[in-house]
Amino acid sequence: MKSFIIFSVLLICCMYFAFAAPPQNTPGVQFLKYKNDDDFEAIQRQIIAQYDQLGGTSQFHQASATVVDPQHIRINL
Repeated sequence: MKSFIIFSVLLICCMYFAFAAPPQNTPGVQFLKYKNDDDFEAIQRQIIAQYDQLGGTSQFHQASATVVDPQHIRINL
């Protein structure tokens, strides 16, 4: 009976941690689609403006982007 209670408590704890909401301040990844270089530059300016509103310091190390061709990496979109 004791082992059943211990197992049940461990199972409940595991389920709690498995289904608990992740912290709100974790970084995320988002993929942005754009049609041409003008769209890309507009999106880039919007993102930089949002970061500028946060305050603090910013450093830009590389001002370029890599274009990924879905056919080249065999992804069907």
